[in-house]
Amino acid sequence: MLVRVFPVSRSVTHLFESDFYRMLIDRRTEEEVARMVRRGFGRAADWRRAHDFYLPTETLYLTPEPHQNGYVPEDDQSFGLSLSRRIFIGCGER
Repeated sequence: MLVRVFPVSRSVTHLFESDFYRMLIDRRTEEEVARMVRRGFGRAADWRRAHDFYLPTETLYLTPEPHQNGYVPEDDQSFGLSLSRRIFIGCGER
């Protein structure tokens, strides 16, 4: 599962299943998941930008920009999880 946490100003969070399809969940659950990810990584990320949290490896990545490969997860089936975008592993370990 992948959680895409957008800046608070966008007020949206997307959750993707392992088959790259977006999960449809209620807004309250989205907010709680985003809060948990932000709290887990604290100041490790610039939350004014979107980030992807990949649950199986507990790794935080900077989300690709809309024009970049991986922004739409099913396009390249990478979720944008390239090493060059990795910020933190295991909720706080670099």
